[in-house]
Parts: sequence; structure tokens; C-alpha cells
Amino acid sequence: MSVRLPSVDAKNGRGTRRAVKSDDVEWRLSEMAAGMERSRILSIAADVREMIAQGREVAPFTVGDFSPEQFGVPDDLITNMLEAVSSRQTNYPPAAGLPELRESLSRWMASRYGVDVGPEGIIVGSGARPVLYASFRLFIEPGDGLAHGVPAWNNHYYVHLTGAVDIPIIGTEESRFLPTAAGVAERIEEIRVLILNSPLNPTGTCFTADELGAICDVILVENEKRRQTGKKPVMLVYDQVYSTMTVQGVEHIHPLNVRPEMFDYTITLDAISKSLTGTGLRLGWMAIPPSLADPVIALIGHMGSWPARPIQQAVAALYAEPTSLDSFFADLDERISERMELLKSRLAEMKAEGFHVDFVEPEGGIYLTTRFDLFGMLGVDTNEEIRRWLLEAAGVAVVPFQAFGLEGETGWFRISIGAVSVAEIAAAMDRLVTALRN
Repeated sequence: MSVRLPSVDAKNGRGTRRAVKSDDVEWRLSEMAAGMERSRILSIAADVREMIAQGREVAPFTVGDFSPEQFGVPDDLITNMLEAVSSRQTNYPPAAGLPELRESLSRWMASRYGVDVGPEGIIVGSGARPVLYASFRLFIEPGDGLAHGVPAWNNHYYVHLTGAVDIPIIGTEESRFLPTAAGVAERIEEIRVLILNSPLNPTGTCFTADELGAICDVILVENEKRRQTGKKPVMLVYDQVYSTMTVQGVEHIHPLNVRPEMFDYTITLDAISKSLTGTGLRLGWMAIPPSLADPVIALIGHMGSWPARPIQQAVAALYAEPTSLDSFFADLDERISERMELLKSRLAEMKAEGFHVDFVEPEGGIYLTTRFDLFGMLGVDTNEEIRRWLLEAAGVAVVPFQAFGLEGETGWFRISIGAVSVAEIAAAMDRLVTALRN
């Protein structure tokens, strides 16, 4: 089927007509938009929601979100927002964020992580994604190398959005699926931006001081070489949105803790989305060397991606009271730990019973890296077939590592505990062991 679309005759200005397929969407789109993929994670989550709506018993271990019924935001945050709205604080905030918010976040980061960029180095966005995108746009030209760990959250989509060259640094079970200094060193001459995430989504593992320091050393050596030739340096984007939730005995490490010389080359990303379980409230920020702030503020302003004034005022007041925050973080860690310990114990029981089920010890965040090596038992060849079996036979909804860029049929999956109760986890594990035995 085709329709006749008008075009203009250059000679007499009259309309002519030409045939174009009516379903040819790409004809109307930019090359970037036409090639943009939907998130695999969100596609899986949509299927799960549909099953739940149909009355099926399903544990949604899929999206990295928090159910408000299981993990509420701090009461003070709600109170602060209501007060701001009641006082008619509804006009545009400054593009970089309210001064009192930038001050609160600056003081908190300096105290908690030793990252002191001053209020002028804090740029606020509507969640972590806008400041992440701004970080990439600040440094990357089309054809530059964007390096990222694999598996990791959504980096390959940003490669497409920026026109960058994709440089995956493959993690392994031996490295707890984290990228290594050796892996970065192999590609360092091609890299313009390296993004690291700790605790890592999807694996729930964290860099040690030695591991992160070794990666920083690779960057520092390369940048000294580039300084001599005038080539633009390697910039590190450090995503620490899960930094407040590490297991007991595991310390969150920031690059500046181990290599202060990285200050000029490091952009830190954080947000209340995970640390305050406020994913829908949309407030994140970038901590950046103040000398680089102006172009970011201009970009954020043109994007219009600032959070609403009431949430900014509420967060400013909350982060000015670190003792109250620490109490919230401690309680959140306990609730995460309760769920993780139950998952680990039940999966360990299945492994002891002889089923090909395993996991990587979690160190932070809300994720458990789990292996369902059920290819032989089910007579299947792909992670997707295992995922469908887990969903249909046991009501266990998980995400395969292909959704995080790790191709290959490995049996590795992400389990997220942010939207499930302890009782739901117990019931899901009961269904799973029953399905395995049958």
C-alpha cells in the first residue's frame, strides 16, 4: 500500500505528488531515532505486569525500582515537599539547581565521600539520567570512544545516542563481573570517556580500593601522555547511585579516595532515586570540577531537565540533616539484607540439592547475580527460554544478562528485590523448588 505525498516543484512552486509507503516510519525519522532500541528490561517488565493483572502469582524480580508499599521514602521528605507546595513554590528553579540544594549536597558529599567540589560543582537534574546524558555530551564527539563495563545498565543505548564508538570492557565471574584495569588498559588509547558503576547494576558487586585505584592509574598514565601531545584526556564518569547501600563489611570506594589526582578527570553521578527509594520523584545530581560547570548548566537549561522546585527544597532540607539521613540508610540496609539473606539461603539449598543454581555474593545495591544453568534439564539453548520457563512454571520474573550487554547463552540473570516483600520471596522460592523437582 502507498499514498501520494505532496512535494514542491522548484520551478513553479506548485505541488507535485510522489509515492511513499504509508507504513515507512523510518522515512520520517532521523537516523538516530530510527535506530534507537527500547529497553529490554522495560519490555520484560511489561509482560510481568500483564500477567499480574491477569491474576497470576508472579514475583517481579525485574525492574530496578522500589515498591512504595515495601520501601517508603523518608517521612521528612514528604513533609518538606508538602510545605513547599503549600507555600506556592511552583515557579522555575535555576537551571543548575536551588543554591541551598547545591550547598547541602556539596557538604554531604564532602563529609561522606571526601568529594569536595563546592556548591558551584553540583549540577542538579531530574533524576540521574539527564546528568548522565549531559556528562557524555560534555566530552564526546561522534566517533569518540565510550568505554563501559559489560554487563552494565543501558550504556550501549547512550553509545547510540551520542554517536560514540562502543568500547565494551567485559567482566567475568572471576572479576565479579566488574571491568578490570587490565581490560581498560587494552583499549585505553581509544577511550575518550569511561563510565564505571559501583555498586554495579546488574550484579550488586563493588570495586575494592585496589581494583579502582588500578583503573585510575591506567587513566592517569594515559592522560599524562595525552597532555604532551595535546590529545583530549580520558574522562571518568563514576555512577554511584547505589553507594549508600552496601553490605556490612563492604565500604563504598570513590576514585578520589584512592587517587586524589583524578579530581580534574572525574564526574560523579548520584541521585535520591535509589538512596531514598524515590525513583519517581526524579532528582539526581552531578559533582563536577567547578571549572567545567558552565557548559553543563547551559545544556541542562536547554534540555529543561531540572526537578520541580518543591522536591528540590525538600531534598535541600533533608540533606542538611545527615544524622537523620544516616538513620534512614541504616534501616534501608536492614530491609535489603533481610531479603537478600533469604534469597541466598534458598538458592544455596537448591544448589545443595543438586540443581544447577548459583549466585555471586552481593556487596551492595538491590541486585543478586544468579545463575540458572538449566539448559540440560529443560532441553533448551537460550537464556530467553530459561527466563520464560522460570516465569511460566514458577512465577519468578528475572532479567537475563543480555539486557545488560553481555551476549552469549550463559545462564546468568539479575534478580532485583526492590518491589517484593519477604513473604513474596519465600513464596517464589517455594514455587521454584517445586518446579525444579518436577
